[in-house]
Amino acid sequence: MTTPSEKKKPRAGGPGSRRVEDEAGLWSFRVYGEADADTALVLLPAMGVPSHYYAPLLRAWANDGMAVILADFTASQVRPGAATPGQDGYAALVERCFPAILGELRDGFPLASPVVVGHSLGGQLGLIAAGHYAPDMAFVLAASGSTGHYYFRGVRRWAAVPILQAIQLTTRVAGYWPGDRLGFGGRQPAALIRDWCHTVRTDRFQAATGSFDYEAALRAYRGDVLAISVERDSFAPKAATEALLAKIPNARVTRRAYTASQGTAKPGAHFTWVKDQPGLSRVIADWARSR
Repeated sequence: MTTPSEKKKPRAGGPGSRRVEDEAGLWSFRVYGEADADTALVLLPAMGVPSHYYAPLLRAWANDGMAVILADFTASQVRPGAATPGQDGYAALVERCFPAILGELRDGFPLASPVVVGHSLGGQLGLIAAGHYAPDMAFVLAASGSTGHYYFRGVRRWAAVPILQAIQLTTRVAGYWPGDRLGFGGRQPAALIRDWCHTVRTDRFQAATGSFDYEAALRAYRGDVLAISVERDSFAPKAATEALLAKIPNARVTRRAYTASQGTAKPGAHFTWVKDQPGLSRVIADWARSR
């Protein structure tokens, strides 16, 4: 099993004062904020979305005096045939990245009330990790839902299976998923695509190299959740969000709908909500501090 490594910079509380990176290159996170911050937001991104895309949220929360831990799941060192020792796929993010973030919260922001903000895949895996490691931690689901293909409508629903088969074949031939060139999901290790495809097919979360039951971890989660559905989100429609919420029956859920100002303009409402200001950055900050 690989362990996190740090690229150390002066810990002055300024942007990027600490960067923690997985030695296999499967994840990293940056830490922003002062040690005496009263609220710490942990932002877990969508699959293949680089951390710099979330800069508008980071700036808004930092200007509001909040500490922020911004994760990156873009797997920067993935290459054809690359082998990652120990846990990979979902397990690398759930069982290595999230515990490292919890350690940073404990040591770096001892006075802060932590809230996880999970976008898309970050919401799914973040809830699993929270259910296992910190079942009372507050959580914001933003444009996130189950990836089971039967929660989609129309052509997208019926096209899901052949598209999934094409993704699996491409990954098998290339030795990784070249999403950075194909326009979906970013460059990803084969193991993560394996786990993701299993969820799309079965609507069940499972990691081939995981050490615990991911569905049971969801059921164990009992914290407060703000579930935000984005109108005209083709990747996380409302039915998919409700399906994910059904997997956390012990959570206390507040639902909210939001319309992205750019609507379905590329790359789609599933992503463009991040650019709205104040938009959801204010909604999330207010909810985090009101608890």
